[in-house]
Amino acid sequence: MMGNLEKLSEKMKNNTSIVIISGFLGSGKTTLLKRFIDWEFVRGNQPQVIMSEFGDFDIDSKIIADERLQVTSVVGGCICCSNRNELLVSLQHIIAQNPGSPVYIETTGIGDPAGVLQSISAVLNTNVIINKVIVVYDTSQHGNNHRDCVLIEKQLMTADIIVLNKTDMASLDMKKTEEDIASINPTAQLMRAVDCDIDLNSALKGATVCFAGSKETVNIDNYRSFAFKIDARILRDKFEQWLKSLPEDIIRLKGFVRFQSENGLFEVHYSRGNYRIKLFENTEWMDATLSIISHPISSNEILKGFKSCILAREGS
Repeated sequence: MMGNLEKLSEKMKNNTSIVIISGFLGSGKTTLLKRFIDWEFVRGNQPQVIMSEFGDFDIDSKIIADERLQVTSVVGGCICCSNRNELLVSLQHIIAQNPGSPVYIETTGIGDPAGVLQSISAVLNTNVIINKVIVVYDTSQHGNNHRDCVLIEKQLMTADIIVLNKTDMASLDMKKTEEDIASINPTAQLMRAVDCDIDLNSALKGATVCFAGSKETVNIDNYRSFAFKIDARILRDKFEQWLKSLPEDIIRLKGFVRFQSENGLFEVHYSRGNYRIKLFENTEWMDATLSIISHPISSNEILKGFKSCILAREGS
């Protein structure tokens, strides 16, 4: 017969712990998620992932693609408000099919984690628990996000852990940044990081103290999303010039492109004037696609500028 300790151990194996990863656009959420996924595989676990995309194209799940991993993508809205039911149904299915597997939910960059907590409250019980709400904060933009400060503060207020990311790019004194963040959420643990490189085991220790907050949801009407596929190879120098010229209304750009005279598919990330381009390691064929999130702005003007990256070759 099974002893009490063995019964408890067996019961704990079937418990589902949920980690919610949030943070504003371009803060580094997907980078942190990928670190957690790799860490879980090393520990012999089979993580389950739900990713939310505000736009209609699924970009992030391709970035973390792994043949061992099954990702559920919720696109075309926000799981804290418009796509709440889809999130709940997806989570219920994952729990039923994979009892005991750790679940990671990544919100869209304009999502409110409090809304996610409210959305999934129906499935929480003694066997399904919130492990942590982790919010990634871009310290390089501290003091610059005036138009988005209400949303960012709502994200920070819900966190158990706040990852102070991109400290290598921060222009302000980190001690002052930490004081400012602590004034918003004095109970959250602050962890400084570059590329979201934190002690993952330490981050998940202890009980959550997060709360769902008020029923007031984030107003996403202040944000727009548009995406487009790219059939042609583009000029890299013109493309980088275009990225540098993007107006402040463009908050986030991500996706994949192919360059003239260069082999392979390239992963592109742009956030508030900073961009990174690197060779995409996944060898599976994919369409070149860009997804943009902005404050209200004419997409035609943005696309007109991008077309110069292609048309320039014909007149050169």
